[in-house]
Amino acid sequence: MSTRSTVKFYSEFEQEEPLLSVYQQCDGYIGGIGHSLAKWLKGKTLINGIGNQTMEKGFANGMGCLAAQYVADNKTCIGSFYTTTNSNKQEYNYEVRFINGQLIIQVGSFKGTPEELLNYNEEEE
Repeated sequence: MSTRSTVKFYSEFEQEEPLLSVYQQCDGYIGGIGHSLAKWLKGKTLINGIGNQTMEKGFANGMGCLAAQYVADNKTCIGSFYTTTNSNKQEYNYEVRFINGQLIIQVGSFKGTPEELLNYNEEEE
């Protein structure tokens, strides 16, 4: 049986509707999709505007650009990874926001930076 999950990207902290919602069919638990998402986000810097130095990997021109990069980097085959509706809820539901200059992930009772999620042990709760 698969552990399903969603990942939702929001443009602002208080925003109700995500910019993008994706559904992932397998490995949705924190040690799977959660750590994969955290490692991917760890190398990203959000900016406002594009210059010559920012055309390299690792930069995103806001949350919409970041969300599009997530799809581009993760949709590698038929199936398994889909865009979905904002109301889709699964066993694990990840939210990605940019709060006070930091990328923050929220899933279940966890809320913190990508680095903190990589060190988080959900079995200790």
